[in-house]
Amino acid sequence: MKTISPLKKIVIALLICATTLTVSARHHYHRHHHHRHGRVGLAVGAGILGAGILANTIYNATRPNTVVVAPQPVVVQQPVVVQQPVVVQQPTTVVSTGHYETRVNNVWVEGRYIDQVTPTGVIRTWQPGHYEQRTEQVWVP
Repeated sequence: MKTISPLKKIVIALLICATTLTVSARHHYHRHHHHRHGRVGLAVGAGILGAGILANTIYNATRPNTVVVAPQPVVVQQPVVVQQPVVVQQPTTVVSTGHYETRVNNVWVEGRYIDQVTPTGVIRTWQPGHYEQRTEQVWVP
C-alpha cells in the first residue's frame, strides 16, 4: 500500500473543502438568487479559511516529531605546566685522611731483540729477560 505524504494530504483536504463549499454556495445562490454575489464570495472565503485550519490540523497530526539532539559540550582541561627549579649541586668535598705513597716495585721485562744503527749497518742483538725497578704512586687510605 502506497503512503501519501502529509503535504499531499493537506492539498487534498484543502481541495475537498473548497470544492464542497463552492458547490454549496452555488446551490444556495441558485435557489435564492435574490441574494447578492458578495455572499457567495464570503462563503468561499470562509470555506478556504476553514479548509486551511483543517489542513493545518491534519499536517500537525501527521508530521513526525523532530527531536533535536545537541551534543553535550566537551570540557578539556588544559594540562598544568609546572617548571621545576634548576638545582645545581656543588660538588661535595670528600675529606680523606689517606695519602699517596711512592713505592718501588720489581717488574719482569720479557727478552727482546734490540736493533742498533751504526754507520756500517744495523746490528741486532738479543737482550734476555730481566727485572727492572719501577716507581709508582699508590693511594693509601
